[in-house]
Amino acid sequence: MKGLSDSLSRLLYQIDWGSSLFGESVLKAELKKQLYKVHYVDDKNQVYYYFESTNVEPKDIGYFASDGRKTYRFIYGEVKMTQETDNRPARVTYYAENNFPPFAKLVIDYLLGKYSIIDGFLYDVSNRQFRLLDEYALQTKYGFKDANHIIEILSGIHHYLNVKPVNYIQLYQIAGQDFIIDLELNELLHEPPKQNVSYFKHYPVKLSNAYDSQKIAQEFLEYVIADHQSLHNAQLQAYYMAQVACGIRPKTNFFISKSGVRTGKGLRHIALSGLFKKIDVELDTLKSNGFEALQAWSMFSGGEMALATEQGDIQGLAMERVLKIIATEKTHVARSIGQNQSLVNLSSVLCIDTNRTVALSDEMNGRKILIQYQDRPEGETDFEREEIFAKYWRAFTNRDKSPKIEGSLGFLLNSMEYFKQQGEMYLWKNVEVINDIDLDDFQVALINSLQEVDFVQRTGNKEVVDLSVAVYRGNNAKLSNALSEIGVKATSKKINGKAVRGYVVENQERFDKFVI
Repeated sequence: MKGLSDSLSRLLYQIDWGSSLFGESVLKAELKKQLYKVHYVDDKNQVYYYFESTNVEPKDIGYFASDGRKTYRFIYGEVKMTQETDNRPARVTYYAENNFPPFAKLVIDYLLGKYSIIDGFLYDVSNRQFRLLDEYALQTKYGFKDANHIIEILSGIHHYLNVKPVNYIQLYQIAGQDFIIDLELNELLHEPPKQNVSYFKHYPVKLSNAYDSQKIAQEFLEYVIADHQSLHNAQLQAYYMAQVACGIRPKTNFFISKSGVRTGKGLRHIALSGLFKKIDVELDTLKSNGFEALQAWSMFSGGEMALATEQGDIQGLAMERVLKIIATEKTHVARSIGQNQSLVNLSSVLCIDTNRTVALSDEMNGRKILIQYQDRPEGETDFEREEIFAKYWRAFTNRDKSPKIEGSLGFLLNSMEYFKQQGEMYLWKNVEVINDIDLDDFQVALINSLQEVDFVQRTGNKEVVDLSVAVYRGNNAKLSNALSEIGVKATSKKINGKAVRGYVVENQERFDKFVI
């Protein structure tokens, strides 16, 4: 462990922690002090003071560190040499403190080569598959109460020491058993993964098995997806999510899968979750304020696929605000119990699985990607449906309904191949999903009127105002949602030089679905 000891010595006695490279934190001096009490314990339970040593009791070990290949042990406290007396020679003694500080643990792991720091991002490369750590992940992993500036300080340490990681890192490659998918070059490489490399993803699957799964994945999509536009979007989704997750492509979109019940949406999302780290989200909780919302945002840390199921109606300004944040923002403030606020990376692509109303404004057109699934035949029994879907469940899931990775890879290979057929571009198709809505009297009246005229005036129109009040009781939120459901919006226009309020068709395709 001479290399670690030498690096720690340089860090404590030769490097200027006041440098701007260590950031602006006022805690730098306090954090540096924690490192003076770090001592390595060798395989024979010996802790050293220069060339002399003493045995360490197992109960005094304060930290077990691993670089993915070997485990190392440390105590936190003091190691010193006693004074020689007439009756007793000088000997090494130690005193181990009970609490091993989080920052000291982090620095140990860095010095062991567990981490790679690239462009200010911290990657754990101790395994075949690396892990990206944000501030929130550091808080939960090491027990920091406040992780602000920690990565900044560690980047300063890295600038001076430049410790070589135990593994090289391939940011944009997915490794199988005998193949590699290069997400940057959009190529399938027929070669096994290297032993000293940490990949974006590592799956112990043979290419021949993945190819078999690709065929059945395409068959499944063609069976359950309702139309060609939705099929186009669904085939591009998996590869888009992979490129976003590894950082090649900026996150700009979210996906909504829509249909009745038990149509294959859930099975496809199980399969996709085998490719990515899935987090379950409650959109209604994210819309709220206070600690509950901050805790809900903390779930995004380290996520790649944010799955929202069993949600309410996907409509309204508050819902659209949350969807915009998830679709486009890079970070968000979050907080967990007993910790201060920190930033989480919003690296997840949002996937919504719903059979409720989807009625978003035209402002979401550049962000929403809709996929309509085919409803099951009327009168189909549970037995008939289960019999039809049985082969797909076997192909994509294990007995416990967890994702079968080789089945998941079939969707990724299928998506990559389709992406290349599209000229390596994501040109999403416009889809207007089917909403099963019981129209109220006001909606019916607007649909009938807007087939005859382009603008239905509200200002000064007693019949329109009275019907609106009777149906919605003055609840503007309900009125707004009812308008968006049928593709109508409220607007102002000038008539005879005066500004009046009224209604126009905003989404013609959605509106036309309700025209008899």
